[in-house]
Amino acid sequence: MRTLVISDIHGNIDALQAIDEQYDNIVCTGDIVDYGPNPRDCIEFLRERNVIRARGNHDHAVAFCQDCQTPKGPLRRLSLASREYTEKVLSDGEKSWLGEAETSVQTGHDGLRIFAVHGAPSNHMYKYLLPQTSDEVLAKEVASVDADIIVIGHTHQPFIKRFDGKVLVNAGSVGQPRDGIAKACYAIIEDGAVEIRRTEYDVAAVVAKTRAIPIDKSLRKRLAYLIENAHV
Repeated sequence: MRTLVISDIHGNIDALQAIDEQYDNIVCTGDIVDYGPNPRDCIEFLRERNVIRARGNHDHAVAFCQDCQTPKGPLRRLSLASREYTEKVLSDGEKSWLGEAETSVQTGHDGLRIFAVHGAPSNHMYKYLLPQTSDEVLAKEVASVDADIIVIGHTHQPFIKRFDGKVLVNAGSVGQPRDGIAKACYAIIEDGAVEIRRTEYDVAAVVAKTRAIPIDKSLRKRLAYLIENAHV
């Protein structure tokens, strides 16, 4: 079995469609919408493929008209502005679909157990586990889960770490990387092995679409910068 792990698509259908991999199933750790220009297309893409998914904080915010709890700063202003656009273009059914996802999911095959959550096992939607988070904290998170592979997202920064025979993997971000590499980032799980991969997509086309989103011009410019440069 071959599992494609994706996260933090954020309305970037061009990046999502650029992933050219063979797989048996898809696990998504959330944040399908907000920030990007094509939230409806991303939802349709995943619905057609019966993706196994956990609910991200941005998915939750759009589905239930709640605060996504993005920390104060430039990203919060961008998330609030882009959410107004996202809420306008999505149907009630699409919003409901976002909210139907559980905040964590467990799947697997051939005896391999995979646990997926957006943020962290201890705080499903809002806690950030970064590459620089201490091994002590990460090991505690991993120890709380009865699974072989724990997949997370939320930070838009990929990493793979191992603790006591378990693997913790952040698949990075498909649609809005924040580690300086402007490529769609994802992970492949096959026969128990985990690999982070990246693929190029038409960044310029997404930047152009982002600059046309009907929100404040300065915020459109900032969103376009994020996509083009892959950092805040």
